[in-house]
Amino acid sequence: MRTRTWCVAAALACLPRLAAAQTVLSEADALARLSTDSPRVRAIRSAVDVTRAEGLAASRWPNPRVTYNREAVAGVTEHMFLVTQPLPITGRRGFDVEAAAALVTASQRRADAELWQVRAALRAAYADLVAAQVRESEIVASRDRLRTLAGILARREAAGDAAGYDRLRAEREVMDLDADLAAARTDRTRAQAGLAEFFDPSTDVTSLVAADRSPSRIPLPSVEDMLARAQTALPELAALRQEAASAEFAMHAAGRRPIPEPEIVAGTKSSNIGGGDIGSVFSVHVAVPLFDHAKPEQALAEARRARADAQITAVQASLRTRLAALRAIVSERRQAADSYRESTAANATLLERIAQVSYDAGERGILELLDAYRNSGAARIRQASLDVAARQAEIELERVSGSEIR
Repeated sequence: MRTRTWCVAAALACLPRLAAAQTVLSEADALARLSTDSPRVRAIRSAVDVTRAEGLAASRWPNPRVTYNREAVAGVTEHMFLVTQPLPITGRRGFDVEAAAALVTASQRRADAELWQVRAALRAAYADLVAAQVRESEIVASRDRLRTLAGILARREAAGDAAGYDRLRAEREVMDLDADLAAARTDRTRAQAGLAEFFDPSTDVTSLVAADRSPSRIPLPSVEDMLARAQTALPELAALRQEAASAEFAMHAAGRRPIPEPEIVAGTKSSNIGGGDIGSVFSVHVAVPLFDHAKPEQALAEARRARADAQITAVQASLRTRLAALRAIVSERRQAADSYRESTAANATLLERIAQVSYDAGERGILELLDAYRNSGAARIRQASLDVAARQAEIELERVSGSEIR
C-alpha cells in the first residue's frame, strides 16, 4: 500500500513537468513564430539584399582619371599633369538608377511571394498536426473503451457468465489498436517535425502541440471578388509589373547610350624652355558613335519587357480558372465534412449503445459488438480527415488568391 501511494505521488508530481514541457500553439501562434528572425525568412530576404547591392553600381559616378606625361627631345623636356572627368549628362544614368530601383522592388515582391508560400506551407503543416493529434486521441479512446470491455468480459468469464472466446477476441482487438496507435504516434511525430522546420533549429520537436481547432466556416467570397483582390494583393503579379517597369527604364537608358557623353580634361604643362614656365591645358573628348549604337542593350531590354508582359498575361489568364476550381473544391469539401458530421455525430454513439445492450441481452455476438466499437472510432477518424481536407483546400485557395479568407 505504501509503495502504491509513493507511485501515485510521483506520477502526480511529474504531471506539471510534462504539461510545462509541451508548447501548445494556435495557428496564429505558429505564424507569429515565423518572424523576421526565422532562418527561412532571413534566407528569403537575403536575396533582396543581394539585388539592392547589385543596384548600387547604377548610381555611382564615374571616377576622374589622373594622367602624367613627360616628353623629352633635343634637350627640351615637357611635363603634363592632366585630370579627366567624364560627365554623364545624357540622362542615361538616371534611367539606369530607376531600372535598378525597380528591380529591387521586384525582388522584394518576389520575397513576399516566397514568404506567402512559406506561410501557406506552415498552415498546411499545422493542419496535418491537428489531424494527426485527433487520429491518435481517437485511437487511444477506442483502445481504452475496448480495454474496459475486455476487463468486464474477463470478470464475467471468471464468474462463468461469458465465454473465453469473447474475452480473447476483445483483447485481440485491443492489440490491433495498440499497433494502430504506434503508427499514429509516428505520424504525429512526423507532423511535429514538419511544423518545427519553420521555427528556430533549437525547437524541441516532440513538445509541439496544436491547439484544438474547431472547423471554421467563413463564407467564401465570389470568384470576381477574389480575382479583383488577387490583381492587387498577389505578390507574383506585383513582382512581374516591377520587372516590366525595370525593362522599360532599361530601354530608355539604351536609347540614350548612342548619345556621346563628354570628358573634360584640365591640367598643366611645363617646359624647361623659357625658364620653366607653367601653362594650362583644357580639352574636351567625345566618343563618336560610329559602330556602337547600343542595339544589343535595346534588344535585351525589349526582350525582358516582353517576357514580363507575357508572364503577367499568363498568370492573369489562368487565375480566374484556378480560383473558380479551388473555390468549388473548398465548397465541396466543406459540405462533405459538415454532412458527415451531422449524420454520424449521434449515430456512432447510438450504435455502440445498441450493440452493447443487444450483446448483454444475448441477442448479438462479440463480433457485432466489436464491429460497432470499430466503426465508431473509424467514423471519428474519418471526420478528422474530412476536416483537414477542407482546411487544406482553403489554404490552397488563399495561396493562389494572395490573401486569407476573412
